[in-house]
Amino acid sequence: MNRDIMFARTPPDDPARVLVIVATSQFSGHAVVDGWGLAPGSFATWDLISFATNEARTRSFKRHLIRSLRRYRPALLVLGVPRFDGPRARVLREEATQLATALGMSVVERPVAAGRRLLLGCLRGSNDDALADHITSGFFPELASFRNGKQTVQRRYRSHSFEAVALALHELVARAPLSAAAVAKDAAFAMGRFNAALAESARRHFPDNL
Repeated sequence: MNRDIMFARTPPDDPARVLVIVATSQFSGHAVVDGWGLAPGSFATWDLISFATNEARTRSFKRHLIRSLRRYRPALLVLGVPRFDGPRARVLREEATQLATALGMSVVERPVAAGRRLLLGCLRGSNDDALADHITSGFFPELASFRNGKQTVQRRYRSHSFEAVALALHELVARAPLSAAAVAKDAAFAMGRFNAALAESARRHFPDNL
């Protein structure tokens, strides 16, 4: 049996673990979230812009994806559709879907707007760093190392990674509300639609308890 297929069919470390990739032709954002929080080392940006051809970018993207699947063994791969989608981003999502499906893994596509609306209540927020600010203060203060005061360091480079975290939280709320509540700080419950979405998901998952 193919070695990659063997690792992919290993049960996930956490049945609520979600790996999200927001793929673009220049910088692809990556994050893994479960009931324990943001997986160590998973907040990352894959730099594809340095490669000269689209074929080389695709090969690099697939290498990153295989290493990530092997390391984190998620229960679900979520492919984020960026706000400004394009042909190359669609090709990368198709490649990721084919690879993950061949490895026996569940894959879904979600617009990054879903994560933004969950935490901001809208698409943009009050400023360009609003999403990063909400994620850092409401969920993962360890990401403050990527912030300088109220600004995100290398915003263009990191923006898709923060969108990946937001989309992971959106998926966690929908699939495992108790896990989503466990990673939230007090401030998160006043953000956007988070509290309402969490309550709605909990009623759906536990109708006899609420």
